[in-house]
Amino acid sequence: MPPPSQLRHLHLPGLTPYTHPVNIQTHLLSLHLSSLTSSQNPSPSISPPPPPPPPPPTLLTFQTPPTYTCGRREIARLTPSQITHLRANNAASFHESLRGGQTTFHGPGQLTAFLILNLKTHGFTSRSYVQFLETSVIAVLARYGIVGTRTENPGVWTTTGHEGRKIASVGVHLRRYITGFGVGVNVGTELGWFERIVMCGLPGKRATSFEEEGVKGKSVDEVGRVFAGVVAEGLEGEVRTVTEEEVWGEKG
Repeated sequence: MPPPSQLRHLHLPGLTPYTHPVNIQTHLLSLHLSSLTSSQNPSPSISPPPPPPPPPPTLLTFQTPPTYTCGRREIARLTPSQITHLRANNAASFHESLRGGQTTFHGPGQLTAFLILNLKTHGFTSRSYVQFLETSVIAVLARYGIVGTRTENPGVWTTTGHEGRKIASVGVHLRRYITGFGVGVNVGTELGWFERIVMCGLPGKRATSFEEEGVKGKSVDEVGRVFAGVVAEGLEGEVRTVTEEEVWGEKG
């Protein structure tokens, strides 16, 4: 029997500026793309060297200081006054993002998770991959007694407690079948930050969290480990915890 595949899990402790995990993700994306591109053949009589192997699927989990990000469709479309409103007198930062979806919030108490892998390697389509992320979040919620569901709107929503509230956002980016970005799950997030945005472009929709649903005292670190285990199980693999130095040390 072949050995199980591995999901590498890199958790960034404390509060991490949003640009830092984005930079790690960009590094991993470049390694994947290098593995897909063989070098140019300088002569018909010379075989090109084989491309480097791709990195294993990697999950980054972290939480940030208060941060708003917009999706790729909103890049350069938000007005200066809208961005000023989001920055809340410099209490929050704002970043443009290549992920799908609209403006959302990341901050203390929220598990943000980026999953970088090759869709083809794992038999995903773009649609089934988003469903995989959503069902993985739903499975994590179930471990804590929270019932989540998928709806016609993106993300994961509650069906008990504060029914119809959004507890997790999903936004991904694809380049040559390599994924980026992922999910944001509200664990102990201060929900007032969401009042500055219209979630999913749907007026009247509100956010919720583990705390708001009655699940108190859970850390982002703990929920991140559970999420890593659920994702690894879905990929029919095992979790291997890695360090940031290990990931940065990889060369394409």
